[in-house]
Amino acid sequence: MPSPAEGGPPRVLVVDDEEAARQAVATGLRTAGYDVTEAADGTSGLDAALGGGVDLVVLDLRLPGTSGEDVLATLRRSSAVPVIVVSSKRGEDDRVGLLDLGADDYLVKPFTVRELVARIRAVLRRSEGDVATAATVGGVTVDFAAHAATRDGIRVPLTAQEWAVLACLVRHRGRIVSRAHLEETIHPGEPPPEDAVSNVVDVVVLRLRRKLGRDLITTRRGQGFIVEG
Repeated sequence: MPSPAEGGPPRVLVVDDEEAARQAVATGLRTAGYDVTEAADGTSGLDAALGGGVDLVVLDLRLPGTSGEDVLATLRRSSAVPVIVVSSKRGEDDRVGLLDLGADDYLVKPFTVRELVARIRAVLRRSEGDVATAATVGGVTVDFAAHAATRDGIRVPLTAQEWAVLACLVRHRGRIVSRAHLEETIHPGEPPPEDAVSNVVDVVVLRLRRKLGRDLITTRRGQGFIVEG
């Protein structure tokens, strides 16, 4: 069960303030062959996740201080590390909201370690494509390392905002990315100007369609945007 980065066991960060629950999950994951780090609150969990050396985060929502939702939102502004949210909330709106916020999967409590391990394996398999250095969709190739895109072999100049949106959509290809997520991508670490919230994403997407083809990005009304494939 090699790590995507170094060939060792996958490194999982478990963030949960309930000590017994956290230790039970951590022990089960270690038994399954994972390298596990624990955090008992949102602030330390966020620091550990942003510090690198983590292949996946198991994140409880009910945390003291910084909530799980805030941890996820902050993490998504600067990191693509996969996150599995665990919560006792069972509503469809809760699951959809967390997935829109950037969670890679959502697991309802109570759950077995066996089920969690299966989810971790699935998410890590998907994320291997997300950390690739390049991806091709139709006639468009996106080079993440070079921050560049080509269409039919010809390099297309992109602004910083255009690149941020394109890279986000292609890394999450096959999944709908919410407008709020893209706004955070365009304005990392700070809220966008109030007068830009309503149309900044639409303007950037329109420019990308003009440069890279109308069929590359699909609008899902009321949900967000998606690059198929």
